[in-house]
Amino acid sequence: MAAAERAGTLPPLGWPTRFAFMACAMPELIKSFAWDAFVLFFYAQVVGLDGMLLGAALAIILVFDAVADPYIGALSDRMDRAPLGRRHTLMAAAVVPFAVGIAMVFRVPAGMEQWQIFAWLLGFGLLARVGISFWTVPAYAMGGELTRETGERNIVAVMRNMGNQLAILTVPYVAFAWFFVPGGGYSKPQLNPAPYPDFGLFIAICGAGLMVIGLLGTRARMRAVEQLDQSVASEAPETLPQLFRRLIAAIRTTPNVGLLLLVALLVLFTNSVVNQLTLHLATYFWQLDGSWTPRLLIAGVIGSLVAMFLAPAWMKLVGTRTAMISGLAVFFVLQAGAVLLPLLGLSPLPATAAIGAFVFAFRVLGGVAYGLYVVPFNTVTYDIGDEHEANTGKPQQGLVASFMFIGLQVGSGLVALFAGSFLGIIDFPAGLPVDQMPQDKVRALAWFVTALIMIAGAAMAWLVGRFDVSAEKQAAIRNKLAALRSGRD
Repeated sequence: MAAAERAGTLPPLGWPTRFAFMACAMPELIKSFAWDAFVLFFYAQVVGLDGMLLGAALAIILVFDAVADPYIGALSDRMDRAPLGRRHTLMAAAVVPFAVGIAMVFRVPAGMEQWQIFAWLLGFGLLARVGISFWTVPAYAMGGELTRETGERNIVAVMRNMGNQLAILTVPYVAFAWFFVPGGGYSKPQLNPAPYPDFGLFIAICGAGLMVIGLLGTRARMRAVEQLDQSVASEAPETLPQLFRRLIAAIRTTPNVGLLLLVALLVLFTNSVVNQLTLHLATYFWQLDGSWTPRLLIAGVIGSLVAMFLAPAWMKLVGTRTAMISGLAVFFVLQAGAVLLPLLGLSPLPATAAIGAFVFAFRVLGGVAYGLYVVPFNTVTYDIGDEHEANTGKPQQGLVASFMFIGLQVGSGLVALFAGSFLGIIDFPAGLPVDQMPQDKVRALAWFVTALIMIAGAAMAWLVGRFDVSAEKQAAIRNKLAALRSGRD
């Protein structure tokens, strides 16, 4: 059967499948919000774990996760004979470990010594992060296989990002409406240790529920896709050294794969700087009240949701690469400006409603810029998966997706290591009321955040400009893939 005929046996994606794929995208972002926004702050300022130990634990967790991601991706590419197929088998295995791990991260027993707290975070953090990787890597790869048609693939990318943004929009609202509410004798509710265990349980239940919805809603489509392409079913999974040799070979074979890895690293590095240190800045630098802190956490999402509707037209108008570069440039300027201008005395005063509105506006506009970048970036990721398949003759969406997540995990891990270490170096106090926190330490932290954003932003804009993703090249790749797939029949 010819490739075009085979593709024609699958109907266009229906809306139930599209929404189920959107649900597949949400657990990773729910975890990411809870992890990035709260874990560093919770262990540093509430539990009181030493900054050096905290940075080391988070870095170990995220680097281990990064090492596991490519193996998960390659394993997923080779599991056609697994009971639920190459994607869904690993996704189903992720549900319980993730739920248990993330719940226990926020349930630290009282009276533990520093090294015991370190071990608790390390053990359950690894369970949560590696558990979610068994979901996210094959789920992301699945997005490149649900359809090969360009217009539909753009819709899939938009649905994924809609799911991402809805997750980040909902969880902060729930966190500060149900869990972190004023009271208990704390000037800032995020300093109160009491709500954290129930908040962790909520994240676990919410993420696991969405996983089940995503599994059930995409299973029929993926069963049909996998029945049409079982070209790698007979291959055994690689050992870890073999896999890493293949990763190096992949970068040499398809240079865009290496660029994807570096860009993904810098993207999440910057997002992690913003997300992991937002509660520190909101509490001690901007000194936002209880109403502005949750608004700040969802501000970028509001802008990104608007951008989801604008991104396809923007890509068509200026091209994929220009859309990515312009979005990134504006995003970095706004993220740095929200910290730099208050440092220079060019913004409203801390602890006022005006500073809350000021930072909120910068974050909303930054979210618009980020959304105009991330939709073409996801489309490019799928295109690079096709390019690498054309270069190697084998399906590679899982491997390429894992490359992206290597970058994400290493970027987040570097921020955790840098931030935790920096808090330890400057001896940033834990548990102090806002009015007793030394302002020289607060300003040092703000300058640290600004420097990281500006350095990462400049490097990323340069890298994105080097992507080779022209429409002519993608048309040639699609023709080559059609010939390859017809030869597999």
